[in-house]
Amino acid sequence: MYVLGIDVGKTEIYVRLVERCPGGPPKTIGKQKSFDYDEKGLDELTAWLSSMLIVFSDVHAVMEATGVYWERCAFYLHRMGFVVSVVNPAQIKYFAQSSLRRGKTDSMDADIIARYGATMALKRWEPPVAELENLKLLVHERDGLVKELSQAKNRRHALNTREQPDKLVQKLTEDRIAFLKGQVEAVDQAMRERVAANTALNEQVKLLQSVPGFGFLTSLSILVETAAFSTMETSRQLAAYAGVSPAPHQSGAMNRRGRISKIGNPRLRRIVYLAAVAATRTKTKEKAFYQRLREQGKPGKVAVTALARKLLCVGFAVVKSGKPYDPLYVRLSSET
Repeated sequence: MYVLGIDVGKTEIYVRLVERCPGGPPKTIGKQKSFDYDEKGLDELTAWLSSMLIVFSDVHAVMEATGVYWERCAFYLHRMGFVVSVVNPAQIKYFAQSSLRRGKTDSMDADIIARYGATMALKRWEPPVAELENLKLLVHERDGLVKELSQAKNRRHALNTREQPDKLVQKLTEDRIAFLKGQVEAVDQAMRERVAANTALNEQVKLLQSVPGFGFLTSLSILVETAAFSTMETSRQLAAYAGVSPAPHQSGAMNRRGRISKIGNPRLRRIVYLAAVAATRTKTKEKAFYQRLREQGKPGKVAVTALARKLLCVGFAVVKSGKPYDPLYVRLSSET
């Protein structure tokens, strides 16, 4: 099996091809190459591999998830029959440090990515469902619009409190606020229409909305950030992906206070945290769970984070089982 390490840039890609050698270090194949990062350059990359009589299905292409630049390369190689893996840049960084690499260039990055791919067992990347990906873009667009709207409102407040505000600036600010409100409403309507048109997704959103603290936007955001839980097998995996798993800090006699890992999707973590805050204001057993933690001396943020993890796991179980949230449900022990 060959491993193709790819360092993806804005206009160029650098590649290093190595061959896995069981029981030994990977073997370098050919010279390091660079190609323009466009359709022609990607065609030249596959032509270069073909010139060495390498079958595409025998090549494992590995690249970092840097911004959105990697997407075109990943989709192209997947269509051509390559095995593709997209890894967290932090993994490559620490692998390079463990290898005592000195210096950093694009060509050096391609080499270390190839060696990482030849050494580690990597998860295979699959293209996301188009409808979920489009909805994810809409959710992100709405977040950006809401942030801009909040800034515009703050600006309006500052202008209105001035002793001598400029009338033209006030009008432009009001026009901007009205425009942003219209765009938020348009995005909201588009999201609801697309969810309603997708029977399976609509059912999943309704199931999640049965969980305390989860509204339409929260439920949809969780689904698009997790590809509708399609890559998750357990709630533990989901909690780890959100970065709300406990991270103990113990060594020998030293046992410091633990925390959450925060290694995961920051958007998902923020979404479930806000949902947990909303759940603490309801008359449900989730609020009682939060209050018990507070009575035990847990700080407010710790208790809310614990509730966020609980809600996320409950939402996962609800969607996987296909049954709405039941506040009277009690998990039976194996003895029972």
